[in-house]
Amino acid sequence: MTFLSPQFFCFFPVTALVYFLLPRRVRNIWLLLASWFFYLCAKPAYLALLLLAVVSTWVCGLLLEKQKPSARRGALISCLLLLFALLFVFKYLNFTLALAGRALNAIGFDFASPALDLILPVGISFYLFQAAGYVVDVHRGKIAAERSFVTYALFVSFFPQLVSGPINRAGDLLPQFREEHPFDYDNLRVGLVRFLWGAFKKTVLADRLAVLVGAVFAAPGDYGALQLIGAAAAFSIQLYCDFSGYSDMAVGAARVMGFRLMENFRTPFFSRSIAEFWRRWHISLSSWFRDYLYIPLGGSRRGTARKWLNILIVFAVSGLWHGAALTFIVWGLLNGLYQVVGGVTAPLRGRVRHALGLRDDGRVTSLLQIAVTFALFSLSMVFFKAGSLANALEVLSGMVHGPLWAFRSMGLDRLELLAALFGLLVLLLVDLRSLKRSMEADYLAVGRPVRWLILLLLLFSIVIFGSYGAGYDAQAFIYGFSF
Repeated sequence: MTFLSPQFFCFFPVTALVYFLLPRRVRNIWLLLASWFFYLCAKPAYLALLLLAVVSTWVCGLLLEKQKPSARRGALISCLLLLFALLFVFKYLNFTLALAGRALNAIGFDFASPALDLILPVGISFYLFQAAGYVVDVHRGKIAAERSFVTYALFVSFFPQLVSGPINRAGDLLPQFREEHPFDYDNLRVGLVRFLWGAFKKTVLADRLAVLVGAVFAAPGDYGALQLIGAAAAFSIQLYCDFSGYSDMAVGAARVMGFRLMENFRTPFFSRSIAEFWRRWHISLSSWFRDYLYIPLGGSRRGTARKWLNILIVFAVSGLWHGAALTFIVWGLLNGLYQVVGGVTAPLRGRVRHALGLRDDGRVTSLLQIAVTFALFSLSMVFFKAGSLANALEVLSGMVHGPLWAFRSMGLDRLELLAALFGLLVLLLVDLRSLKRSMEADYLAVGRPVRWLILLLLLFSIVIFGSYGAGYDAQAFIYGFSF
């Protein structure tokens, strides 16, 4: 069951309606059962791993408060080892065995790495990180251990954010499950428009651009340099619309019931540097790595060289989190390297701007920096999209050495391209407006006729311009079901 499936359109209204009709004391039980049913629809066996993570971290949190300080560290390490062992076995074991096999074969040993039949549980990278953050926060004394098993289990299992985040913090989300959430018409209106906006980005843009990107990356040698560059840029936009669209739908669904999830994206394509970009893109994961990996490694407290090393380590791990392949590690390291080079060359670039008469906060400078940031990120996304390092290098080589253009179909006809341009224009206008004021504030500030018009326009755009039918898969979210 995904957010864009007919099953969800039956499941969610019933879940929300029953939630508001039930007495307060049993509402969390209802939400927990509904969340587990939502997860069971993916595959029943997955629920056992989710329950193991929930029970082990709940017990660990209670033990951390009861044990002496000298014993807390051991309990924390044991719990984290269990969580990350689960993640390693299901996500990285086959990858590790394959690397070991290559290494042994390279030095003369005849070794065939076994391919274990392990299916990656949906959402495991998200809910394990959320549970790990909870036990670390309890160990640090930032929050008290949650006594209620139902409340804690709901924190980890809450269905809007279970599959693809955002990765919420216990200090923000747990208290909301202890509060009463009466029906609120503003929450309903804002939640619905947020959900529809996410569906618009997914069906009108992400799924349509996926056809173009898939066609070019499947046979990069058949296309010209401009087409390859365009496909890399299109994939950046596709991934943004796919993942931020899912996050919008998650935030919207939760908001209907009165819950506020963490914002995951803040107009990242208007960033003026890669460092700023990663403060705006997948915020819940970036801030998780900052708080639970970068700062414990020493952050920027141990000198400049150590700071750059810590950044590279964090981005290498981030790349591996996104997928068990060398291409993801290269992608992560490349984004880390961008920040290192950017930090080292910052004084020189400042002097160049001064010599050219460009103000640091001027419009020309801002536009140039935004364009360069987008270009650098799109270049790195070649490794994210490519199925192998060889495929990525073929795409990059074609950008430099290939012909400028090859007259062949890129998967979309003229009408489909016009629909994509329409979606891009709407996305640009909304994101530009979001730089000054949130969508929620804007929506609630207008009159009722305009609010209904916005809802109807979004709905009709999804129905008319959305990608459905043969050649499309409007329900396969990249983050939720690939990684």
